[in-house]
Amino acid sequence: MVKFEKNEIRVGLFILIPGIILLIFTTLKLGYSIASSTIDIYLKIDSLTSVKKGTPVKIKGYTIGRVVELKPVYKPTLHFLATMRIEREIELYENCSAVILNQNVIGDPAIEIKNPEKKGEALINHDIIEGIEYVNLEAVLQDVHLLLSTLTGTVNMFKDITIDSRNNLRVLVSDLSVSVRKLKEILDDSQKDIVTLLSSFRQTSEVMTEISKEFKKNPMKFLFEGKK
Repeated sequence: MVKFEKNEIRVGLFILIPGIILLIFTTLKLGYSIASSTIDIYLKIDSLTSVKKGTPVKIKGYTIGRVVELKPVYKPTLHFLATMRIEREIELYENCSAVILNQNVIGDPAIEIKNPEKKGEALINHDIIEGIEYVNLEAVLQDVHLLLSTLTGTVNMFKDITIDSRNNLRVLVSDLSVSVRKLKEILDDSQKDIVTLLSSFRQTSEVMTEISKEFKKNPMKFLFEGKK
């Protein structure tokens, strides 16, 4: 029977233990567990604003896995693949929906998966599904706040316009009143002048009538008196 010395045993363990650790690390890095109790499903997303490492994956509110890795894909256009490590016992099917949403206003995002009503083929390791980003409540509140700010500004502007228009109307009415007063004074003055003019015209007409009568009676008298 072969006997090993203590030094040889120590050297063997020194070489074997790091090798085992490296093998385990490589296996986990590639997405497998020792008991093969999980599978990796890729989630295709357009940006990294809503998903990060550690984002929980849920079905009906129950956590079935987490995002363990994010990597960019450059073709055909830039997008990203989020690796979701999910429990193998959970059955997921093709055409399932993966909705990215916030758990609450200030909470971290979560990926909610919903199987289709008509089940097709089951998802297998390294399958890809599309991610749908749901507009969260915080974004909605921001949009509502912006809308209210815009509406308030519009109301204030309309109020200013109304006040200015009211002032302009007052000025216009005042100017019109002054103009009517002046027009009345002009008409009153003109009426006096017209009366005087008619009176003078009447007197002149009477004199001309008398001269005409005298001229008809004795025209020679007017001719000789004119020569004298």
